[in-house]
Amino acid sequence: MKKQTLSALVVAVSLLGSIGLSGCSLGQSHVHIDWVNFIRFGGITYLANYHPGRDLQPADLGAQFATVRASLADNVDDPNYQTRDGDASYLAVGAPVYRVQGYAPTFRLAAEQSGKFMLFEADTNPRAKTGADLLDIGGKVRSIDVFDNSGTATAPLATLANARLVVTLTAQLLAAPVDQTRMDASGPQYSLTFLLADGTDVVRSYFPKAREVERGILVPDAFVAALASAIKGNGK
Repeated sequence: MKKQTLSALVVAVSLLGSIGLSGCSLGQSHVHIDWVNFIRFGGITYLANYHPGRDLQPADLGAQFATVRASLADNVDDPNYQTRDGDASYLAVGAPVYRVQGYAPTFRLAAEQSGKFMLFEADTNPRAKTGADLLDIGGKVRSIDVFDNSGTATAPLATLANARLVVTLTAQLLAAPVDQTRMDASGPQYSLTFLLADGTDVVRSYFPKAREVERGILVPDAFVAALASAIKGNGK
């Protein structure tokens, strides 16, 4: 399972309210923007999950949730553009966006892109108070893989598969407070892959020094200690 990371630039831009912007280059007459693959509805910005564990199937989709109202790639060249509800970076105007079966729409949505269904997951939610407001994974996690973000290794440093430990860590994560104004990526960096019962994965960056699971979930010391022990003991 390959790890998934969000660049520090994406995090910085998201804190300024323009989560869709990942980079730009100056031309003679305009600015070219490289957009992060996102959609926004109800004030929530969702980012594409490029490592969902398995491809979504039509049976995974629920009812239509919304329709894209503005497609930004190749249409917006203002680096100060503030995203609005109905915006998408790459989906076409009029594209339907669907709920995902078994998940709250504040966490997961899906849309067809490049011939398959792309999973989009909440990154920034101004109403989020706890981890559960960003991650609807309670009772769904079967194991947790820990990857080192400092290199290119694709094998996990540790796999946490003990059912009691997985339940405990998931509960701690979902109960943890959220502060999405923070931006501290110092110290070691890891990726956590939560392998879910339906075969899909949720991947989030983890910064133990800041006690943060992206985006802005401030986990307790017990969570940090348990993962440190797992890494040291190779998940045992």
